[in-house]
Amino acid sequence: MAEKIVHANGIDIWTEDFGDPADPPLLLIMGASAQGIQWHESLVQAIVDRGRYVIRYDNRDTGQSTCFEVGAPPYTLDDLAADAVGVLDAYGIAAADVAGASMGGMIVQALAIHHRDRIRSATIIMSSPLSGGGAQPELGSDDLPGPDPEWMADTFAMMAAPYETREEKIAMRIEMFRRLAGSAEPFNEERQRDIATRDVARAKDFAAMNNHGIAIGMSSPPDRRPLLKELDVPTLVVHGTEDPILPYEHGVALAETIPGAAFVTLEGAGHEMPDMYLDGMIDAMMEVSARAA
Repeated sequence: MAEKIVHANGIDIWTEDFGDPADPPLLLIMGASAQGIQWHESLVQAIVDRGRYVIRYDNRDTGQSTCFEVGAPPYTLDDLAADAVGVLDAYGIAAADVAGASMGGMIVQALAIHHRDRIRSATIIMSSPLSGGGAQPELGSDDLPGPDPEWMADTFAMMAAPYETREEKIAMRIEMFRRLAGSAEPFNEERQRDIATRDVARAKDFAAMNNHGIAIGMSSPPDRRPLLKELDVPTLVVHGTEDPILPYEHGVALAETIPGAAFVTLEGAGHEMPDMYLDGMIDAMMEVSARAA
């Protein structure tokens, strides 16, 4: 594996690749406030072991990628999709299988809509067809429930609080992911502590991750379903039944809207990818990749 800074769209994007570049490429896109290392190494290795060349990266405003003034991000989901194209360009990849989690799944949708020629297959994990259409993400509609209000209030307050010390920042990240977890399996605090410790150490601007929620809210259209129903991209949708921020119905809506989409339900999973489901999820990703081939 090797790290590389990619220059695209006027910014720097931290990337890291795994496996043999001669194998079929798979681009991993992480969600809001999360660095690329949230695609933890055991998950990435399991995909490499299936014969894939894997690239993960830090979205702008996280990790080692370019950060912007907190509260005023000059970009939307479409710009984040263009960043993904920039990563593919930098690695000389014409088209790849692409998987995205949460906001990363929204970016995958934008890729499929606006950059169809760069995407072979799409895996959309714990995501939504909605954006926001305003200064903050609504992520709810007449037919899709929004996030749990109490969870949202508590979590956004926690993320917005001032964290002065390294230990306070690490503890906040661990608690955030604990609150996202469902009942399927015990929360893996050891792994999250390792990731959170690295998050804090490598963040150019720790607070800049809060820009992602604003960027989602400023993105349009507020509902991508009219565009998604026209897609011809082999697609897999994965969603947990106990997701507190993007309820299970959002995954159902994606699977029902995108023509021919396969759907994997993670019973008892929250806004997460529990270890107990990873092998099955990766197998399903390989199946949708085979459909694209």
